[in-house]
Amino acid sequence: MGLSVILTVREEAVCLLVLIFLICYHSIYKSSDENNDGKSFLKISFYALGHVILDIITVVTVNNLDVVPKAVNKVLHIAFYCFGLLFIMEFLDYVINLTMSYKLLKEYRRIKFFPVLLIILLSFVLPIEYVEGRGTNYSYGQLIFVCYGIFALYCLLAMVLALVNYKNLDRKMRLAVLPTISLMVMMISLQAAIPELLMTGAAVTFVCIGLFVTVDNPVSAYLEQALWDNATGVRNKNSFEKQMSSLEKKYKSKQLNIGFVICDMNGLKLINDNYGHAEGDKLIKAAAEVLLENLKNAHNVYRIGGDEFAVIYLSPNDEEVVSEIENVRTACDNYKDSPIKLSIAMGYASGTSDSSGFMEIYGKADALMYENKAEIKRKNPEFCR
Repeated sequence: MGLSVILTVREEAVCLLVLIFLICYHSIYKSSDENNDGKSFLKISFYALGHVILDIITVVTVNNLDVVPKAVNKVLHIAFYCFGLLFIMEFLDYVINLTMSYKLLKEYRRIKFFPVLLIILLSFVLPIEYVEGRGTNYSYGQLIFVCYGIFALYCLLAMVLALVNYKNLDRKMRLAVLPTISLMVMMISLQAAIPELLMTGAAVTFVCIGLFVTVDNPVSAYLEQALWDNATGVRNKNSFEKQMSSLEKKYKSKQLNIGFVICDMNGLKLINDNYGHAEGDKLIKAAAEVLLENLKNAHNVYRIGGDEFAVIYLSPNDEEVVSEIENVRTACDNYKDSPIKLSIAMGYASGTSDSSGFMEIYGKADALMYENKAEIKRKNPEFCR
């Protein structure tokens, strides 16, 4: 291998180590971003890792055409570009999640893998050529042009969404999104103009580093701990207030269908007074587990008080939510590991952000919860003690 090839492989090896570090770090710390639970960052880093690994492999194979069969080279290059497309598609998913409605995000996710399928299908009819460049060989041809065209289109869409919704992004997200998109555009443009640079692996790595520094850094990880209720394993009141503020800012001028389930346990004073606070804490944890297990389509469950919980639904299907609430009641009836019955009063309300304020919808759910609580106490007088 020539000096240029060795230097390229060495550069990609550094990128590989960096990405492995970021992914391992993520397995220890979680994202503190309320709009993104960290899964997007992990997916972006994983696709970047696959792209870099295949970059190293294809740099070696494309410079050994006399040894590596053309079919093998083509398969490896298609996989290399597909991982690049998966990376940019997941990055656009990340931007849409930050800037647009949850409904649009769901629609995008239905079709986001289409370009990868398109490239795989086109690979049967469009050839890949291998050109001897200055210092290293590289792939070329119509299929490669299509890949770069999709890259450019997705970068453009991400840039437009970020700029149009710039005011709705908080400072941290502005630092994360706009510079990384600009960096991608610059490096992809250079790669397209000078194919011998072989720098797409470096480009995706720099993007992951940018997201890591601004979103998933150690300080954010420690802040995340302040958003969880350690006793129950659900998010706490601080997290709920932060989420509400984020949603109100994000959807201030847009329509969002949102639903709230407000929950309040019955009989907690009874169990605390007669069996001790340890049994009371155990029952609270059981209630949290029941809510998490049965409110499957909820965006998040929050403990907002001693025995009070709030649940947020984004774009809810009212019939499904009502069915899940009934599942909670059934699970409570089936819970036997307590000296008193596990009972949760619940109220559900939904509406759109343009017709009702979030807190107005929340207030309706809260009022319905108190109606349900009064009904439960009429049927179970022991809870009134």
